[in-house]
Amino acid sequence: MKTYLKYVLFLLFLGLAAQAQADAQLAQSLHELRSEGYRAATYLLIDNNLYERVREPGNREAYNEALLNMEKLLRQLDNPSDIRVPYNQFVSLIREIENQTEEEAHYHLATVNRTMMAHAEMDKAIAARYASAAEGADERLLALHQQSLETNQILLLYQNNMFSSIGVYFMETSEGIFNTIDARITARAATLRELLPDLNPTLQDLEKQYSFIQPRLINHHDNWVPTIAAFYLLRNTKTLDQMARDQLRQS
Repeated sequence: MKTYLKYVLFLLFLGLAAQAQADAQLAQSLHELRSEGYRAATYLLIDNNLYERVREPGNREAYNEALLNMEKLLRQLDNPSDIRVPYNQFVSLIREIENQTEEEAHYHLATVNRTMMAHAEMDKAIAARYASAAEGADERLLALHQQSLETNQILLLYQNNMFSSIGVYFMETSEGIFNTIDARITARAATLRELLPDLNPTLQDLEKQYSFIQPRLINHHDNWVPTIAAFYLLRNTKTLDQMARDQLRQS
């Protein structure tokens, strides 16, 4: 009887462990989907901001690459309708912007505004699913996800700030929001070094890259550098997301 009970408990433990791993993997996929959404939105704003004298082809290549990655992730997730519907709207509005002629340029910002609203709706849907999947996940994985997310958010907020006629829909804003997010990113960087001591060299590199662009984020009304900010901060989010994938594999 005791042997049988131990066997049942062992099977129960294996089942719980497998479910926890599946939930963590789902949380990772949802986080990456969300991360790609921010990358797409960032390069969309760069491509359409009025301070860039030349529209670089690389901007559209970047956001289309992000959209392609999102499409793959959505299929892997079995196309949940609460995310698929706003995603399709997001893509449709981007194509509408791309098809507008120079003579229709005055429509651009109105369409960009609608596109950012679609991004926010999509982002909130992903966040809701992530919150459920991430319950009980390893704190190291969650910290990496949150650092990546808030780096993406402060970057998109920076890009958004260059448009007086486009609202911020993906988060609640308040006076001093840049300083608030920056303080959380800085504090979490120290936490990550404690949680992941073996990865300190990589984490220190991330901090150096962030500190390089940090003054621009804090003084976001002066000397805008949208492309440079995207280069450094998205390089950080890419590394953080890879670190999260590695952490998941090791757990």
